[in-house]
Amino acid sequence: MPPKTAELQTPWIRAQLIDWLVRLSDKGWQEENWMSRDSGISGLDEALDFFDDSGVLAEPRGRLGFVLVDEEEVAAMQALNSVLDRAISVPSSSDAEIIQTRVWDDVIDAARGALVAMGEETR
Repeated sequence: MPPKTAELQTPWIRAQLIDWLVRLSDKGWQEENWMSRDSGISGLDEALDFFDDSGVLAEPRGRLGFVLVDEEEVAAMQALNSVLDRAISVPSSSDAEIIQTRVWDDVIDAARGALVAMGEETR
């Protein structure tokens, strides 16, 4: 039986993951917070740093019992990882350019799907 959220070994990382997924699922928030920054300062990099540090996208199955509770959440992280890699691989000079690409809409959709898989309401 998969662990329940209360049984996770690192529930605080799950809380941070949910916060980042909420931000990734909200284009309005991104435009307000990432596009208005001075060039050279990337808000998107903060998100990418979290995902790199937590390993939740690179090795989601290894995060079962720590951050994720079941295979549905693992699959959602794998899907997000795939579209996020495509989006950040597009040549661009700023977060604003990345956020305005068509593939970024796939990132937003994948983040919303991940929130649903994690039992969180999307906004």
